[in-house]
Amino acid sequence: MLMAERKAQLRRTERNRRRLCGQKETFAGKSIAAQEKFLAAFPPESGGKAALYAAVGGEVGTERIRARYLTAGALLFYPRVMEDGNLSFFPDGGDDGWVRGKYGLLEPRVPPGVAGLRNGFDLVVVPGVAFDAMGRRLGKGYGYYDRFLSGLSKTAVTVGLAFSRQLLPEVPVESWDIPVDVVVTEDGIIGLSREHLDGHTK
Repeated sequence: MLMAERKAQLRRTERNRRRLCGQKETFAGKSIAAQEKFLAAFPPESGGKAALYAAVGGEVGTERIRARYLTAGALLFYPRVMEDGNLSFFPDGGDDGWVRGKYGLLEPRVPPGVAGLRNGFDLVVVPGVAFDAMGRRLGKGYGYYDRFLSGLSKTAVTVGLAFSRQLLPEVPVESWDIPVDVVVTEDGIIGLSREHLDGHTK
């Protein structure tokens, strides 16, 4: 089976699992637990720059992370799909500063004269369809995050936020697929050995 076919099949499988599980249980408790695990490992720092995402159905929520980070004075940025087919990140839109963008995802409104960021983050939180213990990630197939991560500074810590059911023994990857440094789920943290993680995952 070709790599593209394997990935497409995995995406279908994970979407079906998500629908079936969603009919049987609520993910609210697990979402909260995953966010608390994340906050324990990566507490907010005043002035720190973090790239977050606005969760859609079936993804771990980010509301608690957002609230805690903003309260602590951290600077939060959210992605928008730009005309060149890449992601740029813009400041948190506040309570009313959001619009439905491409694919129906919530994106921050762009204030006049504000340019998006594509680098300079201390921490980047990444969604995904599936992850494995090596940080390999299966996205939705559009390549937005892989292109973004490929140009990211090596000093930024990248974190995959997911439910434990999204962890697979192995995620098939191609040369352009970029792994994350750490995967956080409601059950715990899987961390790779990188000096700038500062012991977060130990």
